[in-house]
Amino acid sequence: LVVVRVLRAGTRPPLPRATYVALIAFAGYVVFSYLSITWAQAPGVALQGSNRALLYLIIFALMSVIPWRAQTAVAALSLFALGVGAIALVLLLRLQAASSLQGLFIAGRLAAPTGYFNSTAALFTMDALIATGLASRRELPAVVRGLLVGSACASLQIAVLAQSRGWLFTLPLVLLISVAVMPDRLRFVVMALMPAVATAITAPKLVAIYNDITAASLNAGARSVGREALILTVIMLVLGTLMAWGESLFAPRVRVPRAARLGASVVLIAVVIGGGTLGAFKATHNDPVGFVKRQWNGFSHPVIGPSPGSHFATVGSGRYDFWRVALNAFEAHPVGGLGQDNFEDYYVTRRHTQEEPLWTHSMELRLLAHTGLVGTFLFVIFLAAAVAAALRARRRGPPLVRMAAGIAILPAIPWLVHGSVDWFWEIPALTGPALGFLGMAGALSARRVPAEASARVPTAGRRISLRTLAAVPAALVVLAATAVLTLPYLSVREVSMGSDQALSNPAAALHDLQRAAQLNPLNADAGTRAGLIALSAGLNAVAKQRFAQSISRERGAWLPWLGQGLADSALGERQQAQRALRTAYSINNQQLPIQVALKRVFSRHPLTYSQAIPLFRIVQ
Repeated sequence: LVVVRVLRAGTRPPLPRATYVALIAFAGYVVFSYLSITWAQAPGVALQGSNRALLYLIIFALMSVIPWRAQTAVAALSLFALGVGAIALVLLLRLQAASSLQGLFIAGRLAAPTGYFNSTAALFTMDALIATGLASRRELPAVVRGLLVGSACASLQIAVLAQSRGWLFTLPLVLLISVAVMPDRLRFVVMALMPAVATAITAPKLVAIYNDITAASLNAGARSVGREALILTVIMLVLGTLMAWGESLFAPRVRVPRAARLGASVVLIAVVIGGGTLGAFKATHNDPVGFVKRQWNGFSHPVIGPSPGSHFATVGSGRYDFWRVALNAFEAHPVGGLGQDNFEDYYVTRRHTQEEPLWTHSMELRLLAHTGLVGTFLFVIFLAAAVAAALRARRRGPPLVRMAAGIAILPAIPWLVHGSVDWFWEIPALTGPALGFLGMAGALSARRVPAEASARVPTAGRRISLRTLAAVPAALVVLAATAVLTLPYLSVREVSMGSDQALSNPAAALHDLQRAAQLNPLNADAGTRAGLIALSAGLNAVAKQRFAQSISRERGAWLPWLGQGLADSALGERQQAQRALRTAYSINNQQLPIQVALKRVFSRHPLTYSQAIPLFRIVQ
């Protein structure tokens, strides 16, 4: 960002006013996020969340200050679309080979490459939208348009394979907004038919994979659907290339009247909605109202344990309770919130489920719960200004600029709509493209400065002195941002190195984790991991010391208190062990190791760490 800004300083084409407002509001949100560390119950977690916000600010600012032109914007969007499309193609090839599928699927649902079903569906939906928008433009070479069609087909099929209910329920709204944003809606809708048809053909097999998630059945189903999806992707790629090549042979005809284009778009949308309605009736056995009631009942009263059949048809989610507690957090801390990303410890002590989520699973509620009204206001101003700048380029620019701006807005649509019921802010693979391309769209509305004007160098001493004065705080901000990002990164690196050596060399692992704790004096994770390693190695005094360090940094986490209780028990300090275990139980009364350790704390055989490991309940 600094290099691009310095290189651009000579030309200085002005940014749109709305982009300036967006940058100031986003910077204010990031500053307030760092301030929330001072009142957060887990300062280390708040620092990590603030660093994530700073990362997104850097991405948005970088993409905003680059002097984009329509051609370079289209090239960047095409590279992204083809790159993610290549990942989708690799996944289809792995499905067809039916090898190493256990690393791709979790409980029969595709989690790769993001590690989370819903974010995987959203990522490939972003790609399908961008690729379809680009493929609809005759300005691109026929071969590139064909590759984009293939990319959209592969991505959309992969999105279905993730079986995200949030994706399914928000998809109609995402599609409607996407059609409204595109400057040439008719071409966009027509081009979308090819990936839609390919996905409709493979959808039954894509959904059926979840019916039986045993290894043998999963391999057989994946091989079958992978082969079919690959064949359809190649067919659509060839058809898209031929269609684009045929279109290039003819000069553009007279512009179709707006009324005719609008009428055709309405007809196509009606056909899509009608087909979707018919499919919904079929999927719900001609009882869509009953289906919706069952979904709501399952949403508000989650079913514990896996359900057979397609995940699209099952009910049960902890989101209702997550959102209840998030609203409770906002009511309790309306101005500044809990502190950035400090939802986990707050939820555990107030939950009605057995889950332990890190996030609120809603973009809007995370803003209210984490940073209160102040943070929410700043971020809403940022988002509104960024969208206003993007829409200005979409409405007022030349045709190619309008097209590029419209396509650049598309990733933000599933990110915001689907992200309203999920935790996409915490996934850079989604938030980075959404905000980055939104910044690109806004930059396309910047006024171009004539070359002779941009070459002028200011001679007024006052302007030069002001610029020099402004460089000093700017340099300080850059240094502070570098330090606040680098030191926690180095800490995470040491934690990773220490964890890798936990079994082979506990002493070296403890040394690395101590260095990690020093590099980031707010984070409790290094102390907790070191305490667990020391317990497993029989170094109970060291474990007690490391757990105490972790507790001093995050008193609301239950695992360090449990670890300290186990260490005290091993050292024969039963009273101290009981106090630590009671604290752990007051935070989390659903973990079996805490319950057993409390019952046996004064017995002849108190619970040991090796005995506690099999008792841990894996939670979300």
